[in-house]
Amino acid sequence: MARQTRILILGGGAGGLELAVQLAGARGIDVTLIDRVTSHLWKPRLHEFAAGTVSSSLAEISFYVLGQLRGFHFEQGSVIGIEHAMKAVRLAAIHDDAGEIVVPERLLTYDLCVVALGGVTPDFNTTGVSENAIRLDAAVDADAFRKQFINAMIRARATGVPADVVIVGSGATGTELAAHLRASERAFFDWSSKGPVPRGRKLLDITILEAAPELMPGAEAALREKLVERLRGLDIKTVTDARISVVDKDEIRTAKGEAWPADISVWAAGLVGNPVLRGLGRFDYDDKGRIKVDSHLRSTADDCIYVLGDAAACIPAGAERPLPPTAQAASQQAAYLAAALPRVLRNEPVKSFRFQNKGRLVSLAGAGAIGIIGRRKQDILIHGQFAIAAYDALQRQHQWRVLGPVRGSVAIMADLLSPTRGPPLKLHGG
Repeated sequence: MARQTRILILGGGAGGLELAVQLAGARGIDVTLIDRVTSHLWKPRLHEFAAGTVSSSLAEISFYVLGQLRGFHFEQGSVIGIEHAMKAVRLAAIHDDAGEIVVPERLLTYDLCVVALGGVTPDFNTTGVSENAIRLDAAVDADAFRKQFINAMIRARATGVPADVVIVGSGATGTELAAHLRASERAFFDWSSKGPVPRGRKLLDITILEAAPELMPGAEAALREKLVERLRGLDIKTVTDARISVVDKDEIRTAKGEAWPADISVWAAGLVGNPVLRGLGRFDYDDKGRIKVDSHLRSTADDCIYVLGDAAACIPAGAERPLPPTAQAASQQAAYLAAALPRVLRNEPVKSFRFQNKGRLVSLAGAGAIGIIGRRKQDILIHGQFAIAAYDALQRQHQWRVLGPVRGSVAIMADLLSPTRGPPLKLHGG
């Protein structure tokens, strides 16, 4: 019996996991997914986990269970290096809470390797960010934020003084988090009287600070205009041209000397490549620490290593800049590699990757969703129920790809029959 080709996928985010489940069914290929945590989380809705407004049957799902269901192997561990000459990935030792070694450092060999280690929110060397602000890069960050938020809201309810949440960055993460926090506020109102808490007794002040001259820089003008309108309707303050110099424990200051009180500070100022990429191996990097790739998503330094998602500096044909770090880009790259890698192994010709921009969608909780749907000749601004359905469809498609047609349909039906309504459902700290 011929030996199966070994493909290692580093990172179980949206792109890495979708690639693993699609490749696992290919004949003659042995797929191993590696991640430092044991479960998958749909990261585009991480802000909803933080705010406590999420309810989904694919909230978190075990990689071990998914591997068993879909036919790939899962190996838990933190990637610390790639040995190019040996064609092996080095994983750090795993320790228990007492510091004892559970599993020693390991080497896993490969025939092909796909790097999908994602991105992180950079602090741009801003004083105090690491110590005093929360960055929503992983589930543990969402948990930490939610605990702080619950405590702040309980304090506001007891004292009558609104809690101050200040969010730095007006991209999708910042604006969506702000909207969902406003929805969560309702859960803390005292409904024991005849009506809700009067408007003058609100429990939460929310401010978004943006360094650029306008909100959501790079977004289409029509989308930005609608976003500003919705945020204003949610009583969310927005400030542009606010270049942050210091994040203190209870205050954020700009280079101009302006200051905003903050019970909770959230740093949501863009994405760069995961810092682990810099020391991963012998690669070429762009100015955001992402690995440079060619038109086939193959690293420019090693033909046996491919890169996708937020870890890849992928410049589409005719473009000047790499693709932005979005779930739709990672998903399209995963689908491309799922079809391309088997052809590479058979020494068959492979077409270049082509990105199809399907638009941009923003979920604003009680204020609905807005978005731009891409068309060949022009973009179309959508909002209302159609935009909400389109936004939800992104996760439905992910559920379908990850769980398969049967289990995916069951999960989707479960979500549709038990939708989130009213105040948030998950406001516990754990």
